[in-house]
Amino acid sequence: MEDLKREVCEMILERLGFDDLTVNDVDFQAPLFAAQDKEGIGLGLDSVDTLEIVAGIRQNYSIRITENDMHIFKNIDTIVDFVDQKLSSNAS
Repeated sequence: MEDLKREVCEMILERLGFDDLTVNDVDFQAPLFAAQDKEGIGLGLDSVDTLEIVAGIRQNYSIRITENDMHIFKNIDTIVDFVDQKLSSNAS
């Protein structure tokens, strides 16, 4: 799962243009959106960034994300858990 976590994080950083960050710089449990963080910090992503992540997951893993799946965008860990679950169920 650590490899998948690293891979998904790298995809997100690349697609969103975070050239100055590496996987080691990222807190996988940090809220993606400032509105989800009590201090208003988060990673500062917006709805356009979400669409980029959705496109990346579809392209890299052939996984479709529906409106019912939007709860996965709390943090990187929740995205990785979702991808892992879908990959595991597709492999069965």
